[in-house]
Amino acid sequence: MDRRFKHTLVAFKICPYCMKVLTIMCHKNVKFEIKFIEMHNKPDWFLKLSPLERVPILIIGEEVVLFESAAIMEYIDEITPPKLMPDDPIQKAIDRAKFEYSNEIIKNLYSFVFCLEQEKFINLKQWLIKHFKQMDEWLKDKQYINGTEISLVDFNFVPVFVVLNMLKPILPCDMLKDYKRLQNYGDSLTSMQCTKTGRVPDYEFLMIDGIKNKNTVLFRSNPCYFNGPKASRCCFFGK
Repeated sequence: MDRRFKHTLVAFKICPYCMKVLTIMCHKNVKFEIKFIEMHNKPDWFLKLSPLERVPILIIGEEVVLFESAAIMEYIDEITPPKLMPDDPIQKAIDRAKFEYSNEIIKNLYSFVFCLEQEKFINLKQWLIKHFKQMDEWLKDKQYINGTEISLVDFNFVPVFVVLNMLKPILPCDMLKDYKRLQNYGDSLTSMQCTKTGRVPDYEFLMIDGIKNKNTVLFRSNPCYFNGPKASRCCFFGK
């Protein structure tokens, strides 16, 4: 490979925004190296490269650094035909707005999962259910957000359904129970091979350890699940 176009992804193992990028890179069969860092102990070389000191970043060659998951995903899509991003300017703008919508969903879902306060936990749950309803309406008569074919916007929602499916046995009432279209959509996304390879093998174990160690509302609501044999065997995608 020409080193000018060598791709090195810098990621944190349980970061959902990194999962988005990993999933599209796996879907597009992009060759890349990956470096994992710990967000509580960011190395100096990373702080020099990442303008916002966040992951993911994609290093292209020796000098170019892309940051922010949406920018990285669009770049990957551009260099690996066929493109998944629409050409129509209006639809492209709508999809980019939904990229941001997915970021809000992910931010609040992770806040919900790692929440320590009962009242905040309940409020986040209601916020998520309300916004899942909006997603369900987008899917009316569609398999994917834009129709029968998957597009780049769909890959932005992959982390949402990975988390929901992983924790479905313990979530306080199924938050998708009234949204059959959304359930089917999530099943389609999580059944893709790139979704299975687009996250680290120990993702589920790390998430569960984090939920336990922080003594979250989820953990306090069902400690037997996290401490029992299910936790030690937890692997959403199976073997």
